[in-house]
Amino acid sequence: MKKIIALAAALLSVSTFAINENSSWEEIKAAVKADVNLTMNYGPVFVGQPISAFDVCIDGDNFTTTRKFPVYKTVRVPRHRDNDGERDGWTSVKVGEEFLTYPIVYTSYKEVCNNRDKNCRRVPYTVHQDLEKDFTVSKVVRRGGHDRDDVYKALFTKTYVIPACN
Repeated sequence: MKKIIALAAALLSVSTFAINENSSWEEIKAAVKADVNLTMNYGPVFVGQPISAFDVCIDGDNFTTTRKFPVYKTVRVPRHRDNDGERDGWTSVKVGEEFLTYPIVYTSYKEVCNNRDKNCRRVPYTVHQDLEKDFTVSKVVRRGGHDRDDVYKALFTKTYVIPACN
């Protein structure tokens, strides 16, 4: 029985060390998905909503998603049909799916206030999204309990270059 447990522990530890920065992205994603002790940050790209860099490609000056994402519309409903937990009479209804497209360089706005939030104005600024994302694969060293303050150890970091669309 002890040999079986030792063999299982050895197999689990080998799968953790089987991936490194030279492994393919498919191998890394499969290992992270299979092992509960491995995590990988998702490297967000903004295409109207934060999406993983693995789900976008570059189409000219825009990011385009490689799969369809749901589109929601906010509608007024009777309170007994309000299923979003707020019971305010409004809910989001899925109206379809579409490929999302967003420019790599875009203008956004931030609110700048003076005099304790009385004189506020919107100030434009330009956002340049990165075409490369750094992903860090980490291993759980210690579980933190009910408040999820787990301790992680970074195994390696690998750079993902967002590909061009076909």
